[in-house]
Parts: sequence; structure tokens; C-alpha cells
Amino acid sequence: MAKRFVKILFGLALVPVCLGFTRQLGATVFSVAYRPDVPYIFLAGGLAYLVVHLLFKKPIFTYVIGHELTHALFAMLFGGSVKSLTAGERGGRVTVTRSNFVITLAPYFFPLYTVVAMACYGAARAWGAGRVATNTIIFVSGASFTFHLALTFMFLRTDQTDINEQGAVFSYPLIYLFNIVFAAFLVDMYLAQDMDYLAFVSGGIMDSAGMITMLARKAYALML
Repeated sequence: MAKRFVKILFGLALVPVCLGFTRQLGATVFSVAYRPDVPYIFLAGGLAYLVVHLLFKKPIFTYVIGHELTHALFAMLFGGSVKSLTAGERGGRVTVTRSNFVITLAPYFFPLYTVVAMACYGAARAWGAGRVATNTIIFVSGASFTFHLALTFMFLRTDQTDINEQGAVFSYPLIYLFNIVFAAFLVDMYLAQDMDYLAFVSGGIMDSAGMITMLARKAYALML
């Protein structure tokens, strides 16, 4: 009970942090210089997935596989092992020897397919691949990240064991914050010419501190 209460407090404390990093992402998006044509390719990939998502059969099985593989990946990163993994249209399950809140919530903030595309992009750049190849990977990255956001949002609207286990007040702000941070990394890696990612992080921390201070002052004023 005490652990759940601490998580609720932590989740509430993350709300102004989410606001601070959202504000910083918005400021970054509207202030950086972009590489020619690349943002359009990335957005075209995202739009292409949205068309599939809205007009055709949603790739649920693909999402579930990625979801369970992400649980397994993070379990291994934390020193655990995978005992079994199943996936299907109606859901999946992975049994691991180690668990914590990061392993439990990882599929909601770690877009596995986008990370694979990013690795391919890095390899393509290192090997001097042509513009067609790199632009194709950027298109796929935009599609896969939109796939991650759309399907994650859809699944979070249903009853999820992962969220019930960690608590909604704790889970939702954490998932949102990590997705914002990852989105900024995508802007830095693919789209921007001159973005300083560390400056984004430090700016997000400063904005969050400002939000917390403002809320604390308003709460203090209400108490007087």
C-alpha cells in the first residue's frame, strides 16, 4: 500500500515535468533549422500509416509482437531472462525472470520498430548509402513512430494489465514524458540541422522547475 501511495505522489509530481518538456519540445520544433525535404519525408511516412490505421485493418498482431519483444528486451537489459513469449491478434504474454516498472511500461514509451529503423539509418549513413536508401528509412521511421503512438493510445484506452500493475497515475505521466523525450531525439537525429539535444533536455528540466515553482506558489497562496 505504501509503495502504491509513493507511486501516486511520484506520478503527480511528474505532471509539471510533462508540461515543462512539452513546452520545451514546442519551442524546439519552432526554433531549429530543418534539413531540406527531410521533414516532409518523415511526415509523409506518418501520414501514410494514419491512412492505413483509419481506412484498413489495423496491424494489431505486429504491434503485439513488438510489445512483447520490448518487454523481453528490457528484461534482458536488466539482467533477466525470457522463459516464454506468445503473441496473437487478441494479445500476448511474456514470462521473464525479472520485472520492474521500466520493464513493465517499456512497450508504451520505447518504439521498437522505430529504434530498429534508426539503427538501419545509422548503418546506412556509415556505409555511405545513397539518398534513396536513407530517405526510405526516414519514411519508414515516420510511419513506425506514428504506428507506435496510434496503437499505444488505442491500447491504453483498454484495460491493460501493465497499467493496472503500476497504477494509472504513475504510468500515464511517465509514458507521456518518455515519448516526448524520444520525439525530440527523432527531431535531432533526422530532421534538424542544428539542434542541441542536451540543450533540449536541460531546457526541459528548467521549464519543469519553473512549472513546479509556479504550482507551489499557487498552492501556497490558496492555503493562506
